[in-house]
Amino acid sequence: MDEALDAIEREMDRLRTEIRSAAESSDAERVTELRIQLRAAQAGWDTLLLGAPAPSPVTALAPRSMKSAREQVLETLTLIGAPAAQKTIRSVHAAFFGTALASLATLRRDEERSFRSRSSPRTHVCPALVADTLRPARSTLASSDWPLSQRLLAPGSDRVNYLTMAVNLAEAAERASEEVTGDSDAIKKLLHGIALNIPGLSTGQPADAARIRAVAQRELDHLLPTDRDTREKAARRAAQLDAAERLFGTPAPQNT
Repeated sequence: MDEALDAIEREMDRLRTEIRSAAESSDAERVTELRIQLRAAQAGWDTLLLGAPAPSPVTALAPRSMKSAREQVLETLTLIGAPAAQKTIRSVHAAFFGTALASLATLRRDEERSFRSRSSPRTHVCPALVADTLRPARSTLASSDWPLSQRLLAPGSDRVNYLTMAVNLAEAAERASEEVTGDSDAIKKLLHGIALNIPGLSTGQPADAARIRAVAQRELDHLLPTDRDTREKAARRAAQLDAAERLFGTPAPQNT
């Protein structure tokens, strides 16, 4: 029990330090997130102190469940390696990280407001941008850390992004990375569903991760050069936008 209490106390100290830092930066959203995490840690500490059976330090802290929606989306996008629909992000996160995402209904709006108001930089969740209009794509998210060309959607990008996801998730399943804490059966089921939309794997018979990666990579190698060229041309045009528009897109034209 002492070890678990010490671990929670260290986590609480860390959270208090981050709360002070976020408050000094006037980041109200981050303060709220951290306070929720601090209350959860305090509840775990109280439970142990009152004599309930002591969980392991990992269980007591539940680090993944205490992450903000933004952090969970970003870690999932990093795993996918390409812009993805919110529904896809939810499915991948549940399979590979073992927790359900909170509501993403206001995430994009909150991220844009945070980008425009905060004094210190951070990685943001932003919409993918349609290559020809440079307006935000509906329900498709990306990471602000990615190059502009990676965040654009050209006519062939949906397929390229799908295959990129297939390759990356298959590699993650093969590695059995320590960062992946999801259920192996859920991961296999997710990969099987992805494989059904890839020629050569769409027979309905389960394929292992190595075969999914290899077949998806072959098709990706064929499609990627043309798609990359289109995206890079659009990115050169988009580079003239201001910083906020490069992340969150240009506004829709006003009706007159």
